[in-house]
Amino acid sequence: MLPWTIDGQFEVEIAYLIAKEYWRQGLGSEAARAIRDYAFEVLNLTRLICLIDHENKASIGVAQKIGMRFEKESQDETGSFLVYSMMKPIPGA
Repeated sequence: MLPWTIDGQFEVEIAYLIAKEYWRQGLGSEAARAIRDYAFEVLNLTRLICLIDHENKASIGVAQKIGMRFEKESQDETGSFLVYSMMKPIPGA
């Protein structure tokens, strides 16, 4: 997990990197789900984001699979990107 400040707000990003020979095996979703659960259950974070390149359909799919939704488009010194986010689920809701 990486901390960022985006549009003046402190954010924690779910980030992972998987070697190309292991793509399309569900490992990205499994890793992201484990990071999400650890962040919410152990670190007690209340919000997580993913910063995703517009063309990275696989990462968009992973973000959606773990419960994230498109929030906005943003940019920094390297260019524009998509922000996907989710809040910690409320027990019993």
